[in-house]
Amino acid sequence: MSKKISRNTLSDEDYNKISDESYKIDNYSDSNMIKISNGNNMYVIDYKETEKGLNALTLVSEEDFTRSNGGKDLTKIKNAVIAYRGSEPIGAGQYKDTIKKHGKKESDDLLSTILTKLPPFSQSETSKEVTTKVTTGTTTYTNEIVQDWLISDTKYLIKNIPFEHGAENQMVQADRYAKEIHKKMPNAKMYVTGHSLGGSNASYVLVKNDFIKGGVTFENPNIYPNLSDGLQAKALKGDYRSRLTEYINLNDGLSLLNRHTTEIGRVKVMYDAALPEGVDYTEDSSKAVQFMKNLLNRAMSVNPSLDANLFLEALAGSHGLDRYSFSSDGSVQTIDDMLRKNPSLTAAMLHQLSQSNVHPQSVVAILIKSHVLMNTGRTFSTYAEHHMQQIIRKIEKLDDKVDQSVERVRSRYKQIVGFGSYDQLTASDVDAVIRHLKTEGLENEFYSVKKYDAAIDHAMNMKRWLDSISDDMSQLGKQYHDADTALAKNMGIS
Repeated sequence: MSKKISRNTLSDEDYNKISDESYKIDNYSDSNMIKISNGNNMYVIDYKETEKGLNALTLVSEEDFTRSNGGKDLTKIKNAVIAYRGSEPIGAGQYKDTIKKHGKKESDDLLSTILTKLPPFSQSETSKEVTTKVTTGTTTYTNEIVQDWLISDTKYLIKNIPFEHGAENQMVQADRYAKEIHKKMPNAKMYVTGHSLGGSNASYVLVKNDFIKGGVTFENPNIYPNLSDGLQAKALKGDYRSRLTEYINLNDGLSLLNRHTTEIGRVKVMYDAALPEGVDYTEDSSKAVQFMKNLLNRAMSVNPSLDANLFLEALAGSHGLDRYSFSSDGSVQTIDDMLRKNPSLTAAMLHQLSQSNVHPQSVVAILIKSHVLMNTGRTFSTYAEHHMQQIIRKIEKLDDKVDQSVERVRSRYKQIVGFGSYDQLTASDVDAVIRHLKTEGLENEFYSVKKYDAAIDHAMNMKRWLDSISDDMSQLGKQYHDADTALAKNMGIS
């Protein structure tokens, strides 16, 4: 028997699972059960699908499902989560899998629609009006993808057109749906979640409605540029950060979109095991990916935060919810946690940022740079310790090597006493030479104890000096990181 849960026990891992389940069309039916963490279940008590591509599930705990008589009396529900589905497909692999399900006719119809009916990518006055002609006469699946990618993602999130300019876009419909659900269950505390475009929908619903108590989103573009002046003013004051957590991935061009401006919620950078190598998309020659590449190259001139390479990595597989790692308490493992433990990752991440469109003065970049300074200090300390100890050990071994050399001289000369050119050489002569070479005295032509002691002292002083530099570097990095973390917290990033 599953455990009964309330919203207070929902973890980020649960929200991740719920967001993932929102992609599955089979879940769009009343009373459908969805498994989350720790053997718990949630139940679909309402869902929404529109011609504009909006897909949303409303879920409640098993306790609320039972209390409401299987969702028949919604006034008895105490907690509910609305999960908004993101753009479909979220990658070339999913595109191919979906085409297998829908058949070649859908594939041909989709590509024909994209390649023949898409208007030029420009920021003209006419482009600010939501295009409906693009999907006229197309199949349901084609409409779904076009509405997600070419209208919601491209027209609004890339071009930064205010959501309120379109009376029937997905974001406006997402807000309307949340208000409808709130009326149906007025006693419920309501929360939102979503991935990608679904996360943007969820974020918009939260900022528009005070009855939304909280939300967790995954890899959605920042929607600040799409908000009205009044909502932007609240975002600038940080009004939404206590209610909204947004997870982004530095490997994902979708979640980095519009991150050069004010953040809406509290942004956390998740750790992706693929960092910093990324996901290779260069082998994918599918028409869908090639189309996206051409589209993105044009779109980069419109939105400076758009990184075509990282966007294509998202298509190739860096945009999925299955790459998240969770701690035992259900919290997401963040890049900040991993950078503390892995100096090589820190340097690699800084290099990756330098190759992307992430602004060098953004808080995300600043956080990584402070880690670089801390980790460089630690690496320098390890390096200095290793090499200075080697130098000191080699100096300390000089005494033994001198003694060994002297003994070899003694042995050699003893062997030639009285022979050939050395017939006049005696054992006492050899002993005299050896006494001259012996290291017991402070000074001789062959060996100097003073210089030996001075070399040891210089090496030890060098080691202490390098230790001091590495300590100062690490401490400076920590102070920068503490200051940057505080700054990031004020800006809504961690």
